[in-house]
Amino acid sequence: MSFIEETKICLQAYLKEAFCNDADFVTRNITVLNGKAEVNVSYIENLVENEMINTYVIERLQDRNPEESVPRSDDFMEMMKSRVIAAANVYRSDEKDNLVQAILTGHVALTCHDADYALVIPLLKREAAEKSEIEPSMQSGNEAFTTDLSKNMNLLRLRLPSPDFMFKQIEIGRTSHTKVRIVWLNNAAKPEIIEEICSRLDRIDIDIVHSISIITELIEDNPLSIWPQHKLTERVDVTVANMGEGRVAILCDNFSFVVIVPLLVLQEFQTPDDYSQKWIFSSIMRIMRYGAFFLSSTLSPLYVSFVAYNHSIIPPALAIRISEGRSQVPFPSVIELLLMTFMIDVLKEAGLRLPKGLGQSMGILGAVVIGQSAVEAGYVSPSVIIIVAISAISSFALSSVNLTNMSRVTNYFLILLATIFGIFGVIIGILFLQWRLVTLRSFGVPISHPLDVGDISLMKDLLIRSPLWKLRTRSKLLSGNKTSMGDSTRKPGPK
Repeated sequence: MSFIEETKICLQAYLKEAFCNDADFVTRNITVLNGKAEVNVSYIENLVENEMINTYVIERLQDRNPEESVPRSDDFMEMMKSRVIAAANVYRSDEKDNLVQAILTGHVALTCHDADYALVIPLLKREAAEKSEIEPSMQSGNEAFTTDLSKNMNLLRLRLPSPDFMFKQIEIGRTSHTKVRIVWLNNAAKPEIIEEICSRLDRIDIDIVHSISIITELIEDNPLSIWPQHKLTERVDVTVANMGEGRVAILCDNFSFVVIVPLLVLQEFQTPDDYSQKWIFSSIMRIMRYGAFFLSSTLSPLYVSFVAYNHSIIPPALAIRISEGRSQVPFPSVIELLLMTFMIDVLKEAGLRLPKGLGQSMGILGAVVIGQSAVEAGYVSPSVIIIVAISAISSFALSSVNLTNMSRVTNYFLILLATIFGIFGVIIGILFLQWRLVTLRSFGVPISHPLDVGDISLMKDLLIRSPLWKLRTRSKLLSGNKTSMGDSTRKPGPK
C-alpha cells in the first residue's frame, strides 16, 4: 500500500472512529463523473446548514460533466477547490486533530481519491438564541434555549466543540413520541450516573409528554419532598458550566427549559453573575441569598411565636409598640398574618397571569392599596404589613424558582407549627426540614453535600465563591475526572 493510500484510509477511518459515538455525525460517499470518482463528505448535522451543503457542495459535485477525465489526486482536489465547491474560505488540512476540531466547529470535511489531505469548507449554522426572561443577568450573556431541540443542541455544541460531547436520544410518549436527549461530557460525568438517568427515562411509559416537569417528577428519587432534586434552567451558559462540573443535561423537544442532574442544594443559590464579578462581591451576594431564604421562610413564623407565646423574648419597648398596633385589630395575630401572606401570594400569581408590564404595575399597586387600606380599616396591624413585606421581598432575591416555591410552602408549614407550639414549633420544623435534607438523594448523590460531611474545603464554590485559581477540582461525587484546571494556572501576582 502506498503512503498516499494509507493516509487517505487513515483520514477517513480516524474521523469515523473519533465520532463513532456521535449520532449527529454524518459521513456520506458521493460518486462523481458518472461513477469514475468518489468523494466523502463528513460533518456534524446540527452545526451546519443542510441547505448550503446541498446547494454549494453536493449538487455541485453531482453536476460535473461525466465526460471529464479523472486527474491525479492532487489535481483532482485542486479542481474541487477552485472549480467545484461554491463556498468561500475553503482550505486544505492534513492534520487529523485539526480536522476533527474543524468538524466540531461547523466545518465540512471533503476527502476524495488518494489525496493525502482534506478540503475543509466553513458552513457553520448559527442559531439565533432567545433572550433569557426568567433568569436575567446584568454582566453575563443572556442566551436562552428555544423550543427546537436541534437549535438547542447547536447552542451547546458551539460552546463545547469537543469529541467528549456525548448524548443519547430516546423517545417518550406512546402518542406524542417526544424526543429527549441526555447530554454530558465524557471526560467529566460519571458513567454510573448516566446509566441511572437512562434507566429511569426508559421506564417512563405514558401517552403524552405535555411538560418537561412530567419527566422530572417521574425520575426524581423522592417526588413527595419539597426540597429541589433537580435544576431547571433556560440559560445556555448555566447548562455548559454544570456539564463541565460533571452533571448531565436533559433536553426535551418542544420545551425551552433544560433539566440538570444531579443537584446539590447549595447550587440553587448560584447565579451567572457570580462569575462575572470579583469573587469577594460574589461571595457577599451569595451569603445575602442565604439570609433572604431564611427570612422568607421563618420571619413570619417567628413573629407569630413571639406575639402569641414567647413574649419574654421580645425587648419590652418593641413588645409595647406591637401591642399598641394590634389594640384595634379584631383577629388573632396568626389569622391576620395568614390573611396578608395569602393575599401577597395571590398578587404574585395574578401578576404572572397578566401581561408583563400590566402584571408588575398591578402587583405594586395592589400591595400598596390593600396594605394601606387594611391598616386604616383596622383589620391588620402595621407590624404584620412590615413582616409580610420583608418576607415577600426576600423571596424575590432568590435565584431559583424551586427555592422560591419551597420558601412559600415552608413559610405556611412553620406558621402552623408556631401557632401550636410557639418558638419550639419553629425549631422542630427547621430540624425536620434539615433531617429531610440530609436523607434525600439526587440520582444517588446526597443533595446536602458537602454540608453533610462538614468539610469546608469542598464548599469553595458552593457556600461562597472562592477565587477562580482555587477551583481546580471537581466534586468526586459528580465526576470521575477530578481535575478541571491545570497546574500552569497559578494565583496572580509576582513570582
